[in-house]
Amino acid sequence: MRYGPSALRYLVHRQLHVQQGQAERPQATDLAARIFLAATITGPADSIGYPATFTVDSIVPDSGTPPPLADNLSRARKLVFSGRLLPRGEFVNGVASDSVLAQSLVQFLANFRDFMPRLPRDGLTPGVAWTDTLEATQKGGSSEVSRRAILRSTAAAWEDHAGARSLRLEATSTYQVAGTGQNAGQPFDLSGSGSATVVSFIAADGRYLGGESRDSTSLTVHLAVQGLAVPVTQVTHTTVAVLP
Repeated sequence: MRYGPSALRYLVHRQLHVQQGQAERPQATDLAARIFLAATITGPADSIGYPATFTVDSIVPDSGTPPPLADNLSRARKLVFSGRLLPRGEFVNGVASDSVLAQSLVQFLANFRDFMPRLPRDGLTPGVAWTDTLEATQKGGSSEVSRRAILRSTAAAWEDHAGARSLRLEATSTYQVAGTGQNAGQPFDLSGSGSATVVSFIAADGRYLGGESRDSTSLTVHLAVQGLAVPVTQVTHTTVAVLP
């Protein structure tokens, strides 16, 4: 089983809990939004992969999201990411229709590089297990963060999901992150590690039918000018569902 041409609409609900500062005086922020998007994969594939687009129809912030961020999220209408989808699921050569807006939303959207679950090199079959080493660099606003992850996946069993016979994929990952940037004109660098668990569903015809993930990251942000090291913890919960 492999990915192929398809056209689906998804609802992505992403919740972030960010805590920074020392334990005696932590500062916590909760952010959440529903992302309505369309994913179109067309054939035939070229030497790189299938032509693919991810179109963000709208982002609806949950109540309680700080107004400046909520206003920015609400601007994301018909934001299109065009590129190629590799047979194993990686979205590459992605170009956003509005790069400035896309970078400002990177915390919620990333760049769709890993939106589709990774499949094994020889195709997906029940019971198969495999390991991937993933490296990526993500730019957002005035920062650049690199991530290296070890992803271990298993095609667990056939299930009925979203009205279709699907293979349930179970994956765990551990990763290291490092980056640099500026905040309010002040330079910083960060480093840390994290882990994630993911459950995904792939239909018998190769369509991605959604799933759920939980991701926890622990970072230390070094502020050179102030001579401070600030601990930051971020927990992300994401659900992906296919829309009719």
